[in-house]
Amino acid sequence: MSGNFVDAILGRFGLVRLSRVREVLHYARSVGKRLDEHRKVVEAIDHKTNLFEQGWWHKGHMATQDDYLMRLYFFVHGEWPDDSGRALNNGRTGEYVRPRPSVLGESDLPEFLRTAKHVDRA
Repeated sequence: MSGNFVDAILGRFGLVRLSRVREVLHYARSVGKRLDEHRKVVEAIDHKTNLFEQGWWHKGHMATQDDYLMRLYFFVHGEWPDDSGRALNNGRTGEYVRPRPSVLGESDLPEFLRTAKHVDRA
């Protein structure tokens, strides 16, 4: 069976191959790159502006965005980004993701909190 035929059958049931989802999510380089760039922008806002002091909700929105990108990263790679700052490459993915900016606090994603990985970040 050709891939297109299988994709057509899956599509009739509202399904899509995981490999296709991963391919689509790697828009503009990769999910890891998008997460890293998001964190770079948060750091710049924190250090060069007073936006986060002007309204508490700005930090909340950026933290939620970071959590969203972390969730996408996990979905694509099956592991959380190693954002400890110790690793140049993130495990099997080979992607560098800078540490989560402290201004955002720790992620409160339930699935992140349930894993032991986040405890090893000290």
